[in-house]
Amino acid sequence: MRRWFSYTLVALSSLVALGCGEGSSDGGPRGGTGGGGTGGGLSCETLVEPPAGCDDACPLGSDSECEIGTHCLNGACFAQCTATEGCGENHSCNSRGRCVPDIATGGTGGTGNAGGNACQSVSISPTRSIPNVMFLVDQSGSMDASFGGGLDRWQAAHGAITQIVSELDSVVRFGLTTYQSNGGGITPDECPIFDTQVDFAMDNLGAINMSYPANFPGGLDTPTGDAIDVLVSNIQSSPPPAEGPTIIVLATDGEPDSCEVPNPNPTAGARDEAVSASSASHNAGIDVFVLWVGTLSDDDTQDHLKEVANVGIGLGQSTGVPAPGGEEPSNPAAGAPFWVGSNPTSLENAFRAIIGDNISCDIQMDKRFDDTAKACQEGDVQLGGEALSCPTDWQVKEGADDIIELVGDACDRFRAEALTFSASFPCGAIIVE
Repeated sequence: MRRWFSYTLVALSSLVALGCGEGSSDGGPRGGTGGGGTGGGLSCETLVEPPAGCDDACPLGSDSECEIGTHCLNGACFAQCTATEGCGENHSCNSRGRCVPDIATGGTGGTGNAGGNACQSVSISPTRSIPNVMFLVDQSGSMDASFGGGLDRWQAAHGAITQIVSELDSVVRFGLTTYQSNGGGITPDECPIFDTQVDFAMDNLGAINMSYPANFPGGLDTPTGDAIDVLVSNIQSSPPPAEGPTIIVLATDGEPDSCEVPNPNPTAGARDEAVSASSASHNAGIDVFVLWVGTLSDDDTQDHLKEVANVGIGLGQSTGVPAPGGEEPSNPAAGAPFWVGSNPTSLENAFRAIIGDNISCDIQMDKRFDDTAKACQEGDVQLGGEALSCPTDWQVKEGADDIIELVGDACDRFRAEALTFSASFPCGAIIVE
């Protein structure tokens, strides 16, 4: 499954390439830096409250050997400053105990050894992807069947969707479309019928929640292929911002039929139409993910869903494995997972997994790394004000020299909420043009 997502970070701090390493104001190897003139800087011995681990050994010369609040200098963990002492005017103490120039001052960030303007402070603008997620929900009469727990399938889908939107609408543009028909093309009724259409937007919980309960299931038919085709056309005519991928999350509980042939028997033609529509959507740049609402035991229906799911992300029709209970298949490479939500928890988890997989943990920078090892060892990268470690929490993306990739728990946190992101790197780690 492709993993995307890259939107401009709202309320993000700037990335900064800092001046070169420490020098000594008195000619010694462990003194404070020149700091470009006003950085100041103390030492483990002169700080009133030195950070933990100050003066510990770092024989490999890497900041990662030292406690947060210190950095490696001449084989020992060192700190020029803390949050409350050590830095002069227009400078601040970073998470590795270095005095760095404030962005607003335009400080030069020169080093004590080199002096002057050897390294300029550089502002780097980060961007992240904001996915556009359209829920396409089956509104046919079968959605009023019992789901368990005192809910019908419609209510269960409503509850799961609004829960996911409430969690993620600060980092995802959500929209909602419900579909049905009454007799398809045989009657003058529009087909498909979209009773609910909520356009993509950030912070869209109110609009989705207001529109959703008013439209209860009652349609006679489930024209899935037609609904995908019309929805894709509508999205193309009024496209959302292209900062991230656009996807459709199909939630249905029934075999498809079509506007041309409502309630077909056999269903092969309608199935083919749904598969064709899902494939066409992918070819138009809009991937389709499939979620079955309720229990599923019919093998033929399951095989059909595999086909819709596979072609919806550009895979062949013959591969794919089901993901019952909202869990990833054991071998996703075998094909696209389709999802089965048979209880409220698995239904909610299925929505969360589909959307989470489409939120990228890549952070695009407007400048390139020159020395990735130096960036990893000495970079000051923070998420939500907390320092991240390289490569445990972040790394330079393999095959790219201008992308920071968050990993592990840091990626999970980044996907879950709109956290501030900031990073600074020493001279030589970033190419300054």
